[in-house]
Amino acid sequence: MRLLAPMSFLLALCVGCSNSSLYTENSEIEQEKADWNWIPFDSEFLRISGRYNAENADFIAFSWSGASVTIAFEGTSLETKVWTDGVLYLDVFVDGSENPISEIAIDHPGKDPLSVSVVSGLSRRNHVVTLYKRSEANLGDWYFYGLRVEGTAKIELLPQVPEHKIEFVGNSITCGGDVLAPVPGREFNPRYESSYYGYAGQSAWLLDAEAHIVCSAGHGIAINVDGSRDLLLPVVYNWTGTHSATVVGWNHETWHPDAVVINLGTNDFGSGQNDSAEFVDATVGFVRQVRLYHPEAKIVLLDGPMLTGDYMVKCRQYLDVAKATLETLGERDVYRYSFEPKGESPNGVYFHPNKAEALGDARSLSTWMRSEFGWN
Repeated sequence: MRLLAPMSFLLALCVGCSNSSLYTENSEIEQEKADWNWIPFDSEFLRISGRYNAENADFIAFSWSGASVTIAFEGTSLETKVWTDGVLYLDVFVDGSENPISEIAIDHPGKDPLSVSVVSGLSRRNHVVTLYKRSEANLGDWYFYGLRVEGTAKIELLPQVPEHKIEFVGNSITCGGDVLAPVPGREFNPRYESSYYGYAGQSAWLLDAEAHIVCSAGHGIAINVDGSRDLLLPVVYNWTGTHSATVVGWNHETWHPDAVVINLGTNDFGSGQNDSAEFVDATVGFVRQVRLYHPEAKIVLLDGPMLTGDYMVKCRQYLDVAKATLETLGERDVYRYSFEPKGESPNGVYFHPNKAEALGDARSLSTWMRSEFGWN
């Protein structure tokens, strides 16, 4: 199995799907039929990006946002065999498209895996297609069995591996929660979440980097938004997901990022029970944990953009203290960056960023990272 970069998927059998369309280039011209070939999940013809659980002999399970599968082939159509234990949203990217050309949404799929069309009606030439998990681990896992290709898979046509690798760790902001919502502040709807259009996905695209996105809505570094301390991010950071039966421990030696961007604190303050010493201690402990796994990585402590007023001021102060504490302990390559708040709120926590705001955050972060890290 090959490891690589992000982008993703489509519709044919779809429950609760919207704005979906089949990608066709030559639908009116009768094309010569080719044989269908099965490409299993562990084939060398596939490029896998993101954390995964491959312990089952029949499929690979993805939980975290931004996981992807890429295939290069000469042919006209793709199908996939897929299942989920919850709600699953995936995007399809074709031939380097900046935006997904279609989506697939699966909810309540039953007990058996589904055969789903990915793309059809392409001209018979070389194509690269990526299936990208845009929904978060809390909603459901992606059980990927493989792909059926009407044509021939070609390993030599897979895109070049990106130069840089970034691991994003965070809460719903990093997951892209509500980023596609037409009106801010309404009840959460999974269809409006997109890790691709969140700041993390867009930063990875702007930096041409492979990204692992480890995020969980409502979770904090020391306390969750509901006041609980179950499944805090420093705990689930070591897993392939959050809560499903397919979750196992992640082997950090499998993939070493050049940078780890940690965006936590919003839920800690949102709980109304945040304690300064606990927050700083948890942040210091988590960074040192990350450092053990990735000795050469640059680690960025990021805040915003939902905290406002006193919450924002205190979160920035606590993160600054954590950075200073880490430096006194001999930690190197620890950085601080802040997103600008998007509005004011009497509760100290504003709405999730929309698509345009998330892109603005991604542009500011990626520009800063290029300058600070000397990335081309």
